[in-house]
Amino acid sequence: MAAVVEQDFEQGHPKRFDYDPASPAAREWARVHISVKGERDFPVDHPKAVDTKGNHNTVVVLPGVDPFHPELEAFTGRTPEQAKAAAEMLAELARQAKETPPRPLIDGVKLNEALIRERQRLGVQTLNAAQYAAVLEKFAAQAAGSE
Repeated sequence: MAAVVEQDFEQGHPKRFDYDPASPAAREWARVHISVKGERDFPVDHPKAVDTKGNHNTVVVLPGVDPFHPELEAFTGRTPEQAKAAAEMLAELARQAKETPPRPLIDGVKLNEALIRERQRLGVQTLNAAQYAAVLEKFAAQAAGSE
């Protein structure tokens, strides 16, 4: 079995025993680890790093718009064909829509009195959802019939 020798510093590091500033390893180490502008915000070769060729720092980003696909619809990401088809479908649905008739007005005081009577009749402090809905349905029917 071969002995594994652990290195104190990687090749090209200035504190390595065989450091040569003119060597390709030292130049690569310096490129990756030394920034002339101070602390790095992104690692070397990251698309947003200032010194990366072709970085994306100047790309304008608008809300809802993919800066690399401006031809797509904002916020939905649809192609123009998809956007046109969706608009046509929504227009057809709008033509088919019917207005919902308003519900009859309910007197809140009378409804509360009906709910109190139902609680007293059942001998409970609170009604469950089904009991409440039954009282409300009866009350709404009576209110609609009295108009």
